[in-house]
Amino acid sequence: MNKLLVLGPNPAWQKTLFFERFRPGEVNRAQEMRAFASGKGVNFCRAVRCAGRASAVLLQFVGGDNGEYLVRELNREGLVHRSVTTRHPTRCCVTCLCRKTRSMTELIEPSYPVSEAEIEAFRGELLRELPGTALLALCGTLPTGTDPEFYARMAAPALAMGIPLLVDSYRHIESVLEQRGRIYLKVNLEELRCLTGEEHVKSAFRALFARYPGVAAAAITDGPRQACLAEAAGTLIRYTLPELPELVSPLGCGDTASAVLASELVAGTPLDRAFRAALAGASANCLNEVCGSFDPATAEELALRIGMTRSTW
Repeated sequence: MNKLLVLGPNPAWQKTLFFERFRPGEVNRAQEMRAFASGKGVNFCRAVRCAGRASAVLLQFVGGDNGEYLVRELNREGLVHRSVTTRHPTRCCVTCLCRKTRSMTELIEPSYPVSEAEIEAFRGELLRELPGTALLALCGTLPTGTDPEFYARMAAPALAMGIPLLVDSYRHIESVLEQRGRIYLKVNLEELRCLTGEEHVKSAFRALFARYPGVAAAAITDGPRQACLAEAAGTLIRYTLPELPELVSPLGCGDTASAVLASELVAGTPLDRAFRAALAGASANCLNEVCGSFDPATAEELALRIGMTRSTW
């Protein structure tokens, strides 16, 4: 099975609180709570296992009590990881989900910079894992204050070895996209706009591909609304998502889409079908409480209901 190497430098200990009705500014007592390891890299690896098309190794920074909780949970789940211990603690994220309105409120603790010594330890783990890697995934933001060239430093040896990248991040990512190689960008619509400075989606694609010749394709999500896939050659495909009978939690949908997309690509699935499978996995993730968790049979059924319309950008 093809190996994905997943960089998730900013994980979190996740607490999700479920309310029948959440009222801002008032005392709210949760009906249920789920606590689990999370962060974009963690969620990505969990979704890779659900998809069953590849294996994943996670590289991350962890520290403090939350870091210990997170590592213990990853070990319990059987998710393979290489964790570099930091002086600063891992953040905790608390999400309040209102069942009546299907709204979500997130409270995210601050993260802290990692040191140069910790970055070098991380790079050492990466270099040990790169041989035999089919794709390198860059997932999420960096810990606040960390060297903004972190991702570029980590991506360079992979690209030099001919390993493709999947980038699921948009901050401090320009120096990665400027490198030569095969790069797939997977972000949401607002992140694409921030990255390119263009409001209209076609203008954003034109700016993206003109600015970054190494980007082979961009897969763009927009929550339950229409998603789109653009290739550097000019192809544009719009995907219409099916309505879901229920919504348990939308957390981790983007991470799930990235994980399934990467899994399908290394399995040899054509790009258009790979992104359709990714969107189906993301939709199926909404039916579960734990980020990056979905039923493959449900995802397959949802994939059949996703419409695809081809044009050019």
